[in-house]
Amino acid sequence: MFLGSVIYDKRRSMHLTQTELATDICTQNTISKIEKHNIAPTVNILTKICLRLELSLNDVFSDFSSNSTSEEESILDSLERDLLLDNTGEISEKLEMLHSKLSDNDLKQVNLIKGALEYYNDNFDDSLFTLDKVLQLTKSDVYDIYTLLTYLFKGMNYLKQGHNDRATYYFEMIEGATKESLQIPNANEVEVIYICKSLAGAYVELGLNKKAREFSDRGISLAKQRHTTYFVDYLHYYAAEAIEDDPKKQSEYRELKDAAYYFAKLSDNKNLLEKMQIHE
Repeated sequence: MFLGSVIYDKRRSMHLTQTELATDICTQNTISKIEKHNIAPTVNILTKICLRLELSLNDVFSDFSSNSTSEEESILDSLERDLLLDNTGEISEKLEMLHSKLSDNDLKQVNLIKGALEYYNDNFDDSLFTLDKVLQLTKSDVYDIYTLLTYLFKGMNYLKQGHNDRATYYFEMIEGATKESLQIPNANEVEVIYICKSLAGAYVELGLNKKAREFSDRGISLAKQRHTTYFVDYLHYYAAEAIEDDPKKQSEYRELKDAAYYFAKLSDNKNLLEKMQIHE
């Protein structure tokens, strides 16, 4: 059955009007067009409709393409991107809706997302356990981005708990894998720049300023090459932090700090802006 028909039938069975279904999701006209098969909803709108109608994404995938796997992968990529960009609000619910539809190959990405969410929620033991599932699936292949992201989150996990030696061990595993190049076959620019940003921040915290500056610079360089602004505010901030105490580099420090501030303003990064005010 087509997507529009599934939504129409479920809406009618729940005695909802199109306007009631659309409330806080989209317009009534959008619901009408979806039900008439005139448009396909965005992933965000579709997810909210499914939650309201108590549908799983399994129930509505057939209308997207004959090869549903590609659509599932795009949704997983979208969820991972939200995670790395710190938009974690609805990720758990969306993962629940997808889980029964996933292939074994997708599970490393799912477990990476789950393990990272557990880390963000300070569920450290659960996070480490879930992240180890990723390494089982990737066989710790350092040419797989999910191995490197797992090492990163395990390292940040240990750093947050004060186990600096264990944290450094995992960070150095990433260093070794990316020493020659940041080109990772199955990685996208958000993932790689996120790794650079996170390592730079971790090394600042560990007092390893030379390494912090190295990964800040590598991230900034990659962002310029890809014509993107992902994490450039943090990258400039950590580059500045790495040389703050060097009396010979105070002019460069101020330039980097100013750049971090303006990039943060441009992206409305309230967390970093607040952090910079505290440290000034």
